[in-house]
Amino acid sequence: MSTTIDAHVEGGILTIDQAAAYLSIPKATLYTWRTRRAGFGPRAVKLGGCLRYRRADLDAWVAEHAENFDDISGMPEQRANDGVSLSRASRPR
Repeated sequence: MSTTIDAHVEGGILTIDQAAAYLSIPKATLYTWRTRRAGFGPRAVKLGGCLRYRRADLDAWVAEHAENFDDISGMPEQRANDGVSLSRASRPR
C-alpha cells in the first residue's frame, strides 16, 4: 500500500526536499534561485501555501541547461600570433 507521499512522487509532484534530492543539490540552492535569481531555477507551484515542484518541470529545466559541446561555432577562435594581448592594459606608473 502506498502512502500519500509516495502517491505524490509517483504522480510527479515533489516537495522541495524531494526536488532538491532529485536534482542532487542542497534545498537552500532552490530557495536561493527563487529569491535571489528570480526566473533562473525550475518552475515551482504553490499548493496550499507549500512549495511544490512537478517532475516534468524539473526535467525540462535540466534539459534547457544542458551544455552542448557539439556546436562550437559560436566560440571565438584563439589566434596564436596576432600581436594583440587579451589581458587588461596596465596603467602607467
